[in-house]
Amino acid sequence: MNVVYASDDNFSQMLGISIISLFENNKKCEDIAVYILDDKISSGNKKKINSIGDKYNRKISYISVENVQVPQEVRSLRWSKSAFTRIYLRRLLPKEIDRVLYLDCDVLVRRNLEKFYMTDTRGYSAAGVRDCVSKNYLKNLGMGEHDLYCNSGVLLIDPNKWHEDEFMDFLKAHINSVTYPDQDVINGVCSERMLCVHPCYNCYTALFDFSYNDLMAFRQPKEYYSEKEIREAKKDPAIVHFTSSFLSVRPWVKGCEHPYSSEWARYKNMSPWRDIPPMNDNRPRKKKIAAAVYKMLPRKIAVNLVGLLHAKVFPMMKGRKG
Repeated sequence: MNVVYASDDNFSQMLGISIISLFENNKKCEDIAVYILDDKISSGNKKKINSIGDKYNRKISYISVENVQVPQEVRSLRWSKSAFTRIYLRRLLPKEIDRVLYLDCDVLVRRNLEKFYMTDTRGYSAAGVRDCVSKNYLKNLGMGEHDLYCNSGVLLIDPNKWHEDEFMDFLKAHINSVTYPDQDVINGVCSERMLCVHPCYNCYTALFDFSYNDLMAFRQPKEYYSEKEIREAKKDPAIVHFTSSFLSVRPWVKGCEHPYSSEWARYKNMSPWRDIPPMNDNRPRKKKIAAAVYKMLPRKIAVNLVGLLHAKVFPMMKGRKG
């Protein structure tokens, strides 16, 4: 199993803890090779990460992205270089690799992933979990309201069908419309070549912050999973994805109440970062205010308000820029 992460030094702790969860829950897998797209991870943190590989007798390799030139447009959108480097997978990975599982650093692996890894992806560029977005959001990217739009934090990728020239052309054509440079670009190019899988393989934070009906009212997607599928995913996810949210904080931040934060803490306690205290909540002030207002309002009013903003107002503002 070939697994790829991308990280800078700021996320090295989360990277290491995610790798531990991967190794712990895939001990029966005969071979796991981890490739880290390395954006200046410090020697001290590399030493800690390498100790994890030694403990589990697994191979961990670093691929420097120092010479990868991320477009200025991406840097201007406040996203880190490491968040965009998956676009260059074919160029960066060994040529003989024809299948990789890409994982964000903020994921917790809870189950064996061999079945997912061996998914039949013939004819597809990648396989992933559908994200919950409105038709207006997709329209800004030139996509139809029923097109598949996947969360890019967990992707099973065929590097031979991963063409950075296509991604760059799309980025240049839609630079004023993208919200998440890597995710929007990947979906804008690969939507028709993307295979949709069960949401248990990327159970992201919004699924826990909102009930199913509230999430539908908030994000207003035209296509999404059934309530039964989401319920199954939340009950026993193969991969939990601690995505950022205006309503909650992540497990490495003080005050996290995520249902799987205690599991993350358990893997942290197995890591070289076990003695590092939780971080302070450094969300932007406007996010904290938004969360406070949301929690103060009657639930139906709060959901309808954020739904109006997220599904209609914000995409409309982006569309005007584009």
